[in-house]
Order: sequence, then C-alpha cells, then structure tokens
Amino acid sequence: MSDRKRVLMLHGFVQSDRIFSAKTGGLRKNLKKLGYDLYYPCAPHSIDKKALFQSEAEKGIDAAKEFSTSATSDEVYGWFFRKSDSFNSFEIDQKVFSYLHDYVLEHGPFDGVIGFSQGAGLGGYLVTDINRILNLTEEQQPALEFFISFSGFKLEDKTYQESYDKPIQVPSLHVRGELDAVVAESRILALYDAWPPNKRTLLIHPGAHFVPNSKPFVSQVCNWIQGTVDKENQEQEGQPEAEQKQFDKPQLDDDLLDMINSLGKL
Repeated sequence: MSDRKRVLMLHGFVQSDRIFSAKTGGLRKNLKKLGYDLYYPCAPHSIDKKALFQSEAEKGIDAAKEFSTSATSDEVYGWFFRKSDSFNSFEIDQKVFSYLHDYVLEHGPFDGVIGFSQGAGLGGYLVTDINRILNLTEEQQPALEFFISFSGFKLEDKTYQESYDKPIQVPSLHVRGELDAVVAESRILALYDAWPPNKRTLLIHPGAHFVPNSKPFVSQVCNWIQGTVDKENQEQEGQPEAEQKQFDKPQLDDDLLDMINSLGKL
C-alpha cells in the first residue's frame, strides 16, 4: 500500500468534483509536495442549474460567483437541500452516507478532510464521529489527523446536534473570508466553537466566498497541517508538545492581488 497520505475533498453546493478540483489547484499542488493526494467525491444529488441561475439572476445575483462554481458546466451537485419551511431545516439523505461509506472503502482510508461551504458543513459533521456516521470500523478508517473548513458552517437542524455535544478530537482549521456574503460569520463561528479551544484554529482571508489559491495563503494552510500533524505525533509518542505556529491574517495588498489574478485562471 502507498505510504502517501490521502485527503477527502468535499465540494460545495452547486459544484462538482471537477469544479472543486479546479478551484483548489494551488492547494493540491502544494499538498502533493508534502506527500498528500487529494480525492474528490461528487455529491449524488443533481441540481437544476438553469432554474437556480435564473432564479438568482432575477434577484440580481451572479450565481456562479455567489457559489464559487463554473458558469459553463451544466453538471452541478449538492450534498443536501434545505426544506422550504425553514432556513435551518434539512435532512441529509442516507444515500449520501452510503455513497461516502463506499467511497472511503474504495479510495481510503483518509488522513484528513477538507471541505468548502456545504461540503465543509457536511465534513464538520462527519469528523465528529466518522466511524459511526459512515458505519466504518477503525481498521477501515483510522482516526483522522485534521479537518479544514473553508466557509463551512455547523449543521443547524436538531437531528444532528447531539454529535457536536461530545468533545471533538480531530484538530481543525476554520477559514473565513472577510467579504463572504454567502455564509454568515455567525454560522462559521458556530462550527468553530463546536471544537475545544486546544483543537481549533481560525484563519481569515480578505476575499469572499471561495478557497484562496494565493501562494502566501496556501503556505499558511500547509504549514498548519504540518505543524498540527507533527504536534499530534509528538503527543502520541509522549514527547514535549511542539509550539503551535501562530497564523497572522494574510496581508491584504500582496495576497489579495494574488487571489484576483488566480480567479481569472478558472
């Protein structure tokens, strides 16, 4: 079996495996150098893109920009849908969990989970107890080393709240865009607050609702992964804890220019 590590990548609403792969090209290249291979499952629920885009256009909203998706691809998907009677009410179909169960058996086990928006919301729920939720043994899926949420949120539906009540042991990095108008700051922080203080890190970028691909930002994310994994390994071996690297907010000028340049390539 390959000694390279594996990361489960969960795309956002109105995206797909291919779109999310394109949107995370910079991160994927840097993680590959660190020995990580990224795997992109595609959500099983197809979305009527034409109807959605038309509805958003009538509100004066650019749906492709809003959801950080492709304006040309006709095949887009979602992990779950909200119920019409409440913004916070939804149910994740068992089909999603069965699909991810099979995906882990075929492509895993995984060392980490990274998600964007709805995918990060789902990922944050999964890592509370991935073995129970996906019906996997510890041999099929050992303990995860890290979780990264880009614009992710805590699942508000009461069906899922019990999972967040237990102390979450998987170290997490929560990334929020200062200009994100899609997922409210309060929802992002609700997921962040679900983690114990010693298991969570908050990182803010100056952009909107997307995964930053600029070199300075990607370096910060990769440094966090390395530092977190090294720290966890040292704790398991009984060695003194390594000092956790402090993450300063990216500088607005150079980092934002890099982000703007990268957006034009997708």
